[in-house]
Amino acid sequence: MRIPLLVAAAALLSACSSKTTTDPGTQVSAAGIYVTTVNNSVLVFPLTASGNVAPTRKISGASTGLSIPIGVAVDKSGSMYVANRTGSRVTVYALGANGDVAPTRSLTNTDMKSPQALYVDNNNDAVYVVTCPNCGSAAGGVTGLFHFSAGSTIADYTISGANTGMTVPVGVGIDGTNNIYVGNAFGGTVGVYAPGTQGNQLPIRSFNPGTSQNVQSMQISGNTITLSSPGAGILMYLNTASAATPPAATIASSATLPISYPGGVYLDKSVAQPVLYIVDYGAGAVYVAQTAGTAPNLTVTSVVTIKGALTGLSSPLGIAVVH
Repeated sequence: MRIPLLVAAAALLSACSSKTTTDPGTQVSAAGIYVTTVNNSVLVFPLTASGNVAPTRKISGASTGLSIPIGVAVDKSGSMYVANRTGSRVTVYALGANGDVAPTRSLTNTDMKSPQALYVDNNNDAVYVVTCPNCGSAAGGVTGLFHFSAGSTIADYTISGANTGMTVPVGVGIDGTNNIYVGNAFGGTVGVYAPGTQGNQLPIRSFNPGTSQNVQSMQISGNTITLSSPGAGILMYLNTASAATPPAATIASSATLPISYPGGVYLDKSVAQPVLYIVDYGAGAVYVAQTAGTAPNLTVTSVVTIKGALTGLSSPLGIAVVH
């Protein structure tokens, strides 16, 4: 069974009748674990969350504009960005947003009909969005990458066309030298594009994780490319990978980390020893895995699981982490 990142979603959550606002006298922090769900919600858990615990914040309801939210990211001011695959836009929410709240602004563009994943560059506030009309339940449009400069709601350039090698893009990120990475599902490549690439251009290099790998998501963290795949678990590569380069590490399902069907993945390298966060769509869970080693050559040493009726993790999809 394919995860709703790539096929039709379940029935959407009914609109919430109440609205929640943040007390302006309360100091709000952006820190937390942000998870999107197929039920048109974004759940925020504390970094210390464990077990069957309710989220500290939940964005959901008719005013939010959420429409199969997949990718999620948070900028340096604490604003949250969500890629809505059937909503034809990226919705942006204020720091501390909670309840049935409207976005502060939306990022839209001609042919950007099926936003799947996004990346916010906190060096210059630029936003990169990849679209996936071939991901099953989608809204059509062009397959490609849309770039939004700081504060803009309309893209200033795109990367799309046959030469790009983009087929089913499910992940996007940039490295320390501003190379752009796009990961494709269903046996597609991970393509790397030079800074400022526009239009129908070839990647400067690419690699294929394996034609049998149904890649669900991709994240770039420093020198590490992290992919999730139901067939393998979590695949980790150096960001210099090309051609038939094998993964530096593969983290498969185990008794310690019982991955059922991985969706979003996030490698947090802002801490002394990297922590790996995995969304498990199949199990309705988020795994927080402590690691050993040096990225991307990591192994899992222990796991905290967030799961249960109180969590609201029904068919979770994407993830972002903020300290």
